[in-house]
Amino acid sequence: MMHEYGGFEGNGQTFRIITQLEPYTAHHGMNLCRRSVLGLVKYPNFIDALHSKGPVPQRPLSLRQVKAHDWHPPKGLFRCDEPLFDWLLAPFSNEDKDAFMQFTAKPNTHSKTQFKSFDCSIMELSDDIAYGIHDLEDAIVMDMVDKHHFIDDVSIPLKALDVPWLSSNIETLTNKLFGAAHHERKNAIGALVNSFITAIEIKGVEGFTHPLLAFNAVMPEKFAEALELFKRFVFNKVIRRPDVQLLEYKGQLVVMELFEAFASDPDRLLPENTQVRWRNACESDNGMRVLADYISGMTDEFASRLYSNIFSPKQGGIQDSLHL
Repeated sequence: MMHEYGGFEGNGQTFRIITQLEPYTAHHGMNLCRRSVLGLVKYPNFIDALHSKGPVPQRPLSLRQVKAHDWHPPKGLFRCDEPLFDWLLAPFSNEDKDAFMQFTAKPNTHSKTQFKSFDCSIMELSDDIAYGIHDLEDAIVMDMVDKHHFIDDVSIPLKALDVPWLSSNIETLTNKLFGAAHHERKNAIGALVNSFITAIEIKGVEGFTHPLLAFNAVMPEKFAEALELFKRFVFNKVIRRPDVQLLEYKGQLVVMELFEAFASDPDRLLPENTQVRWRNACESDNGMRVLADYISGMTDEFASRLYSNIFSPKQGGIQDSLHL
């Protein structure tokens, strides 16, 4: 929905939330120090610079026919937030700035940034461990995965990797993960998390002088391969399940149709305070960004209820007002 208006991407929206949108201050979001903000910027360049130069997919006539994988954006920041990004990087030398924003260009696909700050490297490893291990725990508790699939896809390959401690203990850990005793599952999850955390090393990054850029937290190769087994298992057996994807598709429709509705007449349909932001943004040709801020800031429950009030006659709301 934002393809022609500067794009939309989760990490780029995080940058907007913490620097502008979160109402802890009048104009500066959470008013965090530079180091905190830097630790949350995973992709330090702009969507328009990273976007593929290949052909743009043709938008279907119906939103119900949109294939999400055709519209994956490059991972980066929004160009309209460039002044705040300049503020963030102001203490670094020009050489460090240029190096930090480097990206790998790829033919017919989006480019990808190459570097992260020290704090961001820690955050990303934490995110990977949580995705691979804690999401696995949730999937087991909800009975979404089978033990024999886990053995085939994770335990057996992990043994072959010869990862220190992990490979020799994965069989015991597997039995605890899929056992009946909740405390043993918790113990196994804790042991897995601990094994990955304690394996992390601090390594230098060539080409930088500032210490926040010149060092990264890094997962050793064997442990990185092991963690990838867990992450791939969760993705294939949980995220890609048809019943989960049906929920994803439903959420996709809710977001797109709400966007289309509000974009049809923002001055009429947006809340009053958002209308003010929208009018101010239109002066700089950035009104659609305010729509994206508003809809992406909704909770799932609020968005679902609003969608029902607008589009479902059975829910009352709009239909009742029409009868009046």
